[in-house]
Amino acid sequence: MRRTTVGISVQPYFTFFPRHCMLNLRVLVYARKGPAGFVSSGSLRNMHEKIREYLEWKGTYAHRASINYKIWLNRFVEQCGDKAIEDYSSTDVVKYHRWLEVHYGSYCIQYAMIIMKNFFQFYKLRNVNCLSPELIRLPRIHQKSHRAITEGEYGKIIKGIPTNEFLPLRDSIMIRLMWDTGVRVSELCDIDISQINENKTSTIISTKKNGKKRIIVWSEETHKLLMKFMGIRMELEKQTHASALFVGWKGNKGWSARLTPRTVERRLKHYVNLVGIKEKITPHSFRHGWAHHRRDQNAPLAFIQRGLGHNSPVSTFIYEQYDDKEFVQNARGYLKAA
Repeated sequence: MRRTTVGISVQPYFTFFPRHCMLNLRVLVYARKGPAGFVSSGSLRNMHEKIREYLEWKGTYAHRASINYKIWLNRFVEQCGDKAIEDYSSTDVVKYHRWLEVHYGSYCIQYAMIIMKNFFQFYKLRNVNCLSPELIRLPRIHQKSHRAITEGEYGKIIKGIPTNEFLPLRDSIMIRLMWDTGVRVSELCDIDISQINENKTSTIISTKKNGKKRIIVWSEETHKLLMKFMGIRMELEKQTHASALFVGWKGNKGWSARLTPRTVERRLKHYVNLVGIKEKITPHSFRHGWAHHRRDQNAPLAFIQRGLGHNSPVSTFIYEQYDDKEFVQNARGYLKAA
């Protein structure tokens, strides 16, 4: 039997948890590769340390995703126990999946399983002896296309938002920018004050999916409200010291450094309900709405593709698809013209 040389150094340190801290012992284990070519993770290193290590790497290229990953990885540990990474098996995957089925919908379940698969794939690529990511299968779900917001619905929402106070004014501008530009909600939240020029109704942003720069252009009406907003926002900057164009109010905690996509979604839902629209409208509905509106204006595919920030025209075709109502209206028009 091949022996493994192990060196151990012990020193006190504090491990910080969300609600408390405790004195612990750091045990550093150095092991040579075993017969199978794997590096032992060491049973004294728990899963939370592995998660922290993985998220540090994930955060180097996808900071926002690393925040979401932490939530779901911690849920996995809560359900299956905090143990050495090599001790997790397909049984834990089944247990976690059954728990997800009780508490979440199909999209959340698929997202949670993707995170687990990526996590174990990371350590497998580092030759750590752990559960094979091939054993984590993703559940099949039927993709539902986002419904495109109509021009009438957009007008109804905008009319229901007052612009004489800072927060409603902020909300109005965010919704106007989504309608005018087709920008992703995450891209909207990433816009900084420095990107706004009072003499231009456009700015350059980084496309979220591929990192490429692209121009977004908005209307003169939106620009007038944006300049009104900027006057207040620049005064507020002295208090917040935040670079983000859109910030949020957190009550006793004061102003947030940057508005989150989830907050934008909640604010939009508030106004949709306020004006009595029954159809589900999300920030992504505005991207589809922008594509549909430009399609109806006979804009070329290349223009729509660039506006949406797509690498492939195939992705743009998906955004241009007619919904049932649009198809029926156009079908009747063609029948009359025949």
